[in-house]
Amino acid sequence: MNARDPRDLRQRLRLYWVMDGSDLDSDIGQGRVIDALQSGVGCIQLRDKRSDTQTLIKRTQTLMRLARPWRVLVIVNDRVDVALAAGAHGVHLGQSDTPLAEARATLGQHAVIGLSLEHPSELASADVAIADYLAVSPVFDTPTKTNTAPAWGLEGLRRARLATRSPLVAIGGIDAARLPAVWDTGVDGVAVVRAISDAADTGAAVTQLRSLMSDARPWRVPRVLSIAGSDSSGGAGIQADLKTLAALGCHGMSAVTALTAQNSLGVQAIHAAPPAFLAQQITSVLGDIGADVLKIGMLHDEATVDVVAQALQHHPLPAVLDPVMVATSGDALITLPTVRRLREQLFGACTLITPNLDELGLLVERRIDTLEDALSAAQTLVDQGARAVLVKGGHLQTARMTDTLVDASGVCWQRSAPRLISRNLHGTGCSLSSAIAAFLAQGLDLVDAVDAAHHWVRCALLAGIDLRLGSGHGPLNHFHNPRPLMPLENPHA
Repeated sequence: MNARDPRDLRQRLRLYWVMDGSDLDSDIGQGRVIDALQSGVGCIQLRDKRSDTQTLIKRTQTLMRLARPWRVLVIVNDRVDVALAAGAHGVHLGQSDTPLAEARATLGQHAVIGLSLEHPSELASADVAIADYLAVSPVFDTPTKTNTAPAWGLEGLRRARLATRSPLVAIGGIDAARLPAVWDTGVDGVAVVRAISDAADTGAAVTQLRSLMSDARPWRVPRVLSIAGSDSSGGAGIQADLKTLAALGCHGMSAVTALTAQNSLGVQAIHAAPPAFLAQQITSVLGDIGADVLKIGMLHDEATVDVVAQALQHHPLPAVLDPVMVATSGDALITLPTVRRLREQLFGACTLITPNLDELGLLVERRIDTLEDALSAAQTLVDQGARAVLVKGGHLQTARMTDTLVDASGVCWQRSAPRLISRNLHGTGCSLSSAIAAFLAQGLDLVDAVDAAHHWVRCALLAGIDLRLGSGHGPLNHFHNPRPLMPLENPHA
């Protein structure tokens, strides 16, 4: 858990339970806490102003042990010393508690520090920039928070949301009846006390609150449909696409164009999906779930190309086309008439084409021996109607590998890196094109998406060097740095 990462922190803060810790002293009470943890609480703040220091440390340590399997954030209210001694994730401070700079110096750079705001004027304080999250308190008048400033109310929450990009938590007087309206203000988290602590069944109470939040503000996540062939070895094709999309925090979907019998040594057989069934797969997914970007891979024959071209006419979405024609093993995967149909029907409709050098040579029907040859071929494709071409230099026998993005303006991006010595290169092209699609779906422009995908694939190759899967070409390591599936639209992220 990278608790201080704003995106991860927002996820943890969604349902924030403030408890006094008494439940932690008995097996029955700990069972209530576990029920809450496994039902959707993302952060627990231990607020206990009566117990002695040793009791607080013991309770915090118990809570850390219970929360660890669920990746739930444990925060101590006010007491920096207790948070440090018990190894808590962080501390929550009021305006009159330990100064934030002092708390940071004591707890270190990895600790989460929250700050309560009682007046709108405090949004402009220097401490706001230091805090990892802010808590607007109280939203409503409540018996658990006495002698405080006037309640902020829903309108105050909305103003606070507009005034800060920091993760924002609402606290004070929030119950199941008020939660939907509070959540609708755009806050990142809702803190409750009695709504969980006083419930006869903490698990049921938490489940109800999380359900209300989901109904009030459901997530819209980045969606990518991969239209490609299946690789039975799991290293390339649809399998590599879905792994990449999942690792980069996207919802991946598939329309299978062909089944292959293949392993790390090569492709033994190809069985094409009937074109009508491929069309049904695409229609089924796009008609219900929809997509933000299409990733197009292996299109085995001319009829399959026609189906995808018709789909793009009906659904003019950004599309990354990886024209899979030659496997890493050197096996040819499609016929020359299909290559020509691909060029005629799809190049003008796709945002980006990502051929390797062998495929680039097939597309322009000439030999590619140098980077200059490759760039000339890419420009030829652009002149013939392609919007942009990513030239991948891995097949050139040079000490450095250079990837180049070419569009109507010429070369608009280029990166090179030392050649890696690795047997695990299977599916690199599929993974790169899927990564570009993932970053496009998350809102990056084409150049930034290509740059981010290039870096991600390089890291995946480095992380996969030591893998041994099969006797030939193994896959890269897709899950070297997985990202959670997160909301697509978050103006405060």
